[in-house]
Amino acid sequence: PYSTTLFDYIRRAMPLNEPQSLTNDEVYSAAAYILFMNKLLGPNATLDAKSLPKVKMPNKENFFVVYPGNLK
Repeated sequence: PYSTTLFDYIRRAMPLNEPQSLTNDEVYSAAAYILFMNKLLGPNATLDAKSLPKVKMPNKENFFVVYPGNLK
């Protein structure tokens, strides 16, 4: 539900042949490209630690956290 999850995934998993080898700037660039391609960022948008959490993911309201106590 959060755009920061995208950053975390890219940071840990990319590139496929050498995971965790990207710099923070490269991770932000890859995230910005993905968000741009999905029409969530404009072509001249800048993505960094302050702007990434402000990105509104389109399906955020349909996610919820399930705790073991809630499963009755």
